[in-house]
Amino acid sequence: MRLKQIIIKALVAFAYYLDSNKTYKKIKYFFWRLMNDDSFPPKRIFDFFMFFLVLISVGILLYDIKHKVHPILEDFDFYFVTSVFAIEYLIRLWVYNDIHKIIIQEYEEAHFVGREFNLWKVIKEIIAKKWEYIKSPFAIIDFLAILPSYRALRIFRIFVIFRLFKLLRYTKSINTFIEVLANKKFELFILLIAVGFVTFIGGAVIYVFEAHANPKIENLFDAIYWSLITVSTVGYGDITPVTHEGRVLTMILIIFGIGFISFATSIIATAFTEKLEELKAERIVRLIKGMNDVYLLCGYSNEAEILCERFKKENQDFVVVDIDEKRVQKATMKGYLAIKGDITQKDFLKNLDFEKITKVFVLTNNDINNSFMILSIKAYCKDSDIQIIALANSEENVSKMQKAGAEFVVVPTTVTSLLMAEYIGHPITFEVIDAILTEKRNAVIDEIIVLKNSILDGKLVGEIDFDKYKLVLFGVLKKNESPLLNETLKIKDGHFYFNPPFDLKLESGDILVVMGYSVSVNYFKYLVERSSI
Repeated sequence: MRLKQIIIKALVAFAYYLDSNKTYKKIKYFFWRLMNDDSFPPKRIFDFFMFFLVLISVGILLYDIKHKVHPILEDFDFYFVTSVFAIEYLIRLWVYNDIHKIIIQEYEEAHFVGREFNLWKVIKEIIAKKWEYIKSPFAIIDFLAILPSYRALRIFRIFVIFRLFKLLRYTKSINTFIEVLANKKFELFILLIAVGFVTFIGGAVIYVFEAHANPKIENLFDAIYWSLITVSTVGYGDITPVTHEGRVLTMILIIFGIGFISFATSIIATAFTEKLEELKAERIVRLIKGMNDVYLLCGYSNEAEILCERFKKENQDFVVVDIDEKRVQKATMKGYLAIKGDITQKDFLKNLDFEKITKVFVLTNNDINNSFMILSIKAYCKDSDIQIIALANSEENVSKMQKAGAEFVVVPTTVTSLLMAEYIGHPITFEVIDAILTEKRNAVIDEIIVLKNSILDGKLVGEIDFDKYKLVLFGVLKKNESPLLNETLKIKDGHFYFNPPFDLKLESGDILVVMGYSVSVNYFKYLVERSSI
């Protein structure tokens, strides 16, 4: 009894030690990702290594069937390959679950209700959890794949096939194929029953017609074999009907076979079409993870199409998301990254890497949908500084979208009306605005950030010769500064000074809004960046 208490105390103490040991957790998490997480870069290297190790070991075992294997290759297969397979099997068994958590749970439960620690219950639960993994299909394949190395028992060589099955773990395309078939298992099972039923009936009927007239059909097995070959439309020709009834039955079975093949083809084609959308989405998600400063466009409307053209021209990374398949295809055909999905669904938002997404443009033509999207994104990205720019089709909904979390809301009808009014009253001014917005004659308005230790840092506005650089200064955005002049506009990130005074001092982080030819703006940006190095 005393020994049992000592064992329990030691187990509990060791369990708590493992639970609080950060190094142990880090190591186990690393191996768990190495075995299970397809997005983990080291796993790709591991899968590549295991893939070729399996092929080499299978090649050695197959060569050994009729030839004498060199002792070095034999030792390589027995010691190295078998050891790697065995270690992999033990690691997968180890990372499948946490034994120490089972011990801690039982100890805390026993302590809470005031009963003794049930060691036998813990042992049974640990064994049950590990057995759950051991009896899984892939675990059985891993175990049986170790056996062919023991050449003393030649019967074990039959298990070489399980080494080939191990490739399923390391080949995503094969796994995808199996997953597609698994998703249609009900339809395929029904098809299998139908094929089996027709094959058996055909075999029985041909046996009745041909058993005494056809010397090649000696028993019911021969008849069923012929029926299956006929239904599958393979037709080896080793067994052919000799009676009129048998030939009529052959024609009927061939027609059934063509129908079965067409049905199976349609099932598999439909399954792959459905899976293709998932694979496209996964590819785009992987691409997002490899980008920085990504813009997310929700809804491929006319406004979104214009934005996409602008972003592509500026080499800005962006992704289009739309719930409508046709609009997604339209964006894809133009060469944009587009994915079908519903932004209001949490499961879809989880797949997107919002650590890389800095701005979200909500651009559908439905204000209700836009509001729901804004709320969903804000709810999901509570601790993120992500900026949302939304489209409103009515002035009445601007305040609602701003309350939902949109930093900026644009009303296209209002902007269009203002431009039309500008054209009627001041046609020359309208031409200038149009030239800037459409970048005719390379006229652009752009932002230039004041970098630390650059030619702008610490300078007064009047000390910078903008005429020299063929630029016009519209204003300066000062970060987190109290307004000094009446000619300032209070915005979220600070105060914007229209036509700033000459004595306004520029500091690191300020933003200059300038107009000029694109070549002038780009050259000035280059000078600022180079001077800050």
